[in-house]
Amino acid sequence: MVAVSEAIKKRLSIGIVKRNEIIRLIEKGVDTAYSIAKAMDLDPGTVKHHLDWLEKKGIVRSTIKVEGGRAKRIFKLTFPAEILEKVTEILDIVDVDVRDAERRIARLALEVAEALEKGKMTFDEADKIFTALLALKTVELSDDVEELLTVANELHDGDWKSLVTVRTLASELL
Repeated sequence: MVAVSEAIKKRLSIGIVKRNEIIRLIEKGVDTAYSIAKAMDLDPGTVKHHLDWLEKKGIVRSTIKVEGGRAKRIFKLTFPAEILEKVTEILDIVDVDVRDAERRIARLALEVAEALEKGKMTFDEADKIFTALLALKTVELSDDVEELLTVANELHDGDWKSLVTVRTLASELL
């Protein structure tokens, strides 16, 4: 794989920040491309580009609402914002550096395992994180990462054995 240039990494990090800001605005009820662009002081076309990407990845969904005879595209989050912020960085980098994305998945899995063990997160919340990561199903990940995500998507059952397996698989990836 071609090394990711510093310029690409910088552009990606700027995109991640902007997308996370968009997620937070939608969470607060700012739900059209125009209103988001106005709140962020950005060109509506730039915001539309980010919204299209977020929708394609399953992070937001849109509906059409007619008000005053005009159609508006309204955006809603598919998961709570704090979950989506953890996932967008991985989704953004996976197209340019799969191995780095896999390491980030492993680190996220370890963070989730630790939060579950300390009672700072419920199994349902953990499941939402890994369900959001299912947007990666179109990417060819290593067998080890595929196994990690498969086991992690079973956390909704509240099975502590699965959590131990997630922790073990994630540790082996790092």
